[in-house]
Amino acid sequence: MWDSKESVYKIIKPPQVFKPRTPPPTAKELRDRKVAKITLRLKLMMRQKSAATFGKPDGHYKPCARKFLKKHSKEPVIIYEQQRCTQHVKRKPDVPRDRPVHGRVKILDFIKMNAEQMIHSRPYMPKGPKKMRRYLLKKTFGRIPTYLAARLKSAADQKKKGKDTPEERAEDCEHEGTRKLDEKERITMMNNLKLKWADTNARYQRLSVALDLESQKRMKEIYEENLLQLEKDVSLLSRKVILVSNSAPPKIRREILPPQH
Repeated sequence: MWDSKESVYKIIKPPQVFKPRTPPPTAKELRDRKVAKITLRLKLMMRQKSAATFGKPDGHYKPCARKFLKKHSKEPVIIYEQQRCTQHVKRKPDVPRDRPVHGRVKILDFIKMNAEQMIHSRPYMPKGPKKMRRYLLKKTFGRIPTYLAARLKSAADQKKKGKDTPEERAEDCEHEGTRKLDEKERITMMNNLKLKWADTNARYQRLSVALDLESQKRMKEIYEENLLQLEKDVSLLSRKVILVSNSAPPKIRREILPPQH
């Protein structure tokens, strides 16, 4: 039969075969490979170290008489989870077969037991100092302490001098040309000052935010000065005792009285 080298199968391309994709190695597999690589390297190093100088010692290549293939050495060893107990364990006594007597009750006299316990018990001895302190034999027994004596002395000195508090001393203060301000007069003056402060504050709040002109700036400064002075006057009148001069100061007297020609 005539054999021709030409064939249809040479023209048709064979189907492309893809290799199956292997899954990537897990972390455990990578760790195991790394450990095996390190152990192999260590074994090689130890093997080279043993014969690093002049080869292995004499008799090293001889077979050992104790290392021979033993019977059942290559069979898998079964490890039981729970080994058998070889020790002898004492048994507990059997349950009594006799039936218990019905209605038997053990009567205890607790009053008598408590009395016997108290009779035979020892008295309680507190753990205190061996030598008891006798405060009656002290030199300073019955005397007044020094700090109390100093306080009593200071109180007696204040009584001799006069009034105790500065307010009471101010009430009896008699300066020439002065008088004590009456309570009603003080309250009315304080209320008038508060009303004046409220009126000035309302005018101050009505000022514009942007102060472009010099007159507006000056007006703001005047209001601030007036408010500050009114607050000082109110704080002055809030005292309990206020002394007022009977005669006006010379500066005000010149303004009130007409000039003498």
